[in-house]
Amino acid sequence: MELPKERVPSSRSNPKLLTLFGQSKVGKTTVLSKLDGCLIIDTEAGTDMVSAMKVQANNLKEFGEVFKALLEEKKTNSFQYKYIAVDTLDNLVDWIERGICKANGVTNLIGMPYGAGYNETRLKTMTWIRRLKSVTPHLILIGHRKKTIINEEADASVSVQSLDLSGKLKNLIMADSDAIGYMFRERQEDGTSILKVSFRADDELEAGTRQEHLVGKVMPFDWDQIYID
Repeated sequence: MELPKERVPSSRSNPKLLTLFGQSKVGKTTVLSKLDGCLIIDTEAGTDMVSAMKVQANNLKEFGEVFKALLEEKKTNSFQYKYIAVDTLDNLVDWIERGICKANGVTNLIGMPYGAGYNETRLKTMTWIRRLKSVTPHLILIGHRKKTIINEEADASVSVQSLDLSGKLKNLIMADSDAIGYMFRERQEDGTSILKVSFRADDELEAGTRQEHLVGKVMPFDWDQIYID
């Protein structure tokens, strides 16, 4: 193996894995429908009102069938999905948890000793993410927002916006993501609102990015500003 003797230039600018989260009905599905070449895997029947490349998955079995169809499509010369979006990730995780509970005869993951259920959920979720990343240049995960108050009784309490998943799973997904954006609406003086996305990480927002063109950005949502190649 020959080690480099000088800087190796970057090989891509676009995020391979983009995670977006925001409060319900902020416009996540609508903006996905406007991304050309994006297949939306709809896990919550949220695409009925939008025109898009979309496929419905109502449970983990159907989600698996969608993936198998993608694998078959990948073998052809007609694969056209430059982007694949899971809308939402929350439901995929919920299906995985239910399957684990059913297989182990418990009503919830707490009923499994030594945190085994949570660990299995993390492993299976990350496996699905890895599988989807293998069939598309760009994977987009859509999640909901969780608002947490830290030191609620203290004068210096902080409201933290983050992805609504359990701690360790959330951390694994965020570590695997090239960019994590928080979607929100900003009210205008005329009463309308603009959909914006923040990639700026601070004490009140768990976001961030490896992409140089997105570092510290808070901007009106524009796919052309996120995927620049």
